[in-house]
Amino acid sequence: MKKLFLASMILIFSLMAQAQISVPKLPALKDAAASALKNFIAPPPIGDVAKTTDGVVSKLMGALAPGADKKGALISAVSGFLKKKQGIIGTAKSDPAKYLSQFNPLQQGLFGKIKGILGASSFTKFLGLKPAGGDPANILSNLFF
Repeated sequence: MKKLFLASMILIFSLMAQAQISVPKLPALKDAAASALKNFIAPPPIGDVAKTTDGVVSKLMGALAPGADKKGALISAVSGFLKKKQGIIGTAKSDPAKYLSQFNPLQQGLFGKIKGILGASSFTKFLGLKPAGGDPANILSNLFF
């Protein structure tokens, strides 16, 4: 019995010693960043934050019909996002990588707030409103690019 136990323990430890962990290679991470920069779409100019906020919220209210009680929360979330984005938008032309590194967390924060305000099903519809190619004529481009 002791020999069987000892043999099984030796087998288990030898198998554990041979296990390998795969870690992503640094070039793969660089390729992902290069791909993001290659497909970079310059953000549209924001202009007046209050007017842009009103335009965005009006479009969202019309397209998603979340209810009048959600309008104030949407205005607050979008306005806060646009004010912060306006502070970094200048780097989009001079340093797209820096812009994306600052924009992505802002956008994730906004999208988290919008999902909390609208709910999961309306948030999915919201994501479907993303303009193709960052169309500057579409006011919602300000949220996605």
